[in-house]
Amino acid sequence: MTDPSQTLYEDAHALLKTSSGGERLAKAADLMRQAAEAGHPAAANNYGALLQHGRGVKTSLGAARMYYAVAAKAGLAEGAFNLGFMHLHGLGGPRDMTEARHWFEIAAKGDEVDALTHLGRMAMLGEGGKRDPDAAIAYWERGAELGDSRCAFNLGIASAGGHGDRPVDMAAAYRWFRKAALMGNEAATQEAAKVAAVLNDEERVSVGLSRRA
Repeated sequence: MTDPSQTLYEDAHALLKTSSGGERLAKAADLMRQAAEAGHPAAANNYGALLQHGRGVKTSLGAARMYYAVAAKAGLAEGAFNLGFMHLHGLGGPRDMTEARHWFEIAAKGDEVDALTHLGRMAMLGEGGKRDPDAAIAYWERGAELGDSRCAFNLGIASAGGHGDRPVDMAAAYRWFRKAALMGNEAATQEAAKVAAVLNDEERVSVGLSRRA
C-alpha cells in the first residue's frame, strides 16, 4: 500500500523541479507542507527550507526551525544539520551553541558533510562543549574522505599551524592542501604553493616533489 505522505512528497518534489515561482511554486510548497504534516521527515526538512528562504510561502524562521526539528528528531541527518545551523546563528529563536553542537553531532553520524565541517571547528575551539582537538581532526578527516574540500583545507591549516596540540607538520599540510585543491578549492591551491616553498628536500620527496636544484 502506498504511503500517502510519500505520494504528496513526490508530487511536491516534481513541482519544485519544474517551477521557478508563481502558482506552481506555491502549490509545491503546500503539497510539501501536507506531506510534512502527514509525517514525512524529508518533507518536513524541505518545507523548513522553503519557509526559511521564502520560496512559495512567506518567510518564517520560527516555523522553519520547528519543521527542521521535526525532521531532525525523526533521524534525518540533513534536518539535524539545518536545526543545528539555526541554533548556531540564532535563526528563528535564541542562539544556543550547545544545542547547535548537539544536532551537528547527530548529523555527523549520518555523514552530513556540512555538519562535519562545522563540528570540527566547534570541537577545535571548544564551542558548545569541551575542546576536543582529536575529535575535530577526526571529523575533518571523515569529511575529507567523503570528498569535502573544506574539511581537507581545514586539515591543511591545522597541520601547518600545529593546531590541536599536535606538532607542526608541513608535509602533511601540503598533502591536505593538494587534496583540497584537487577537489576544486582555489584557496588550497595557493596555500599548497606557499607550503611547497618552505619544505626541505626530505619533505619534498615525501610528498612527491623533486629536490631543489
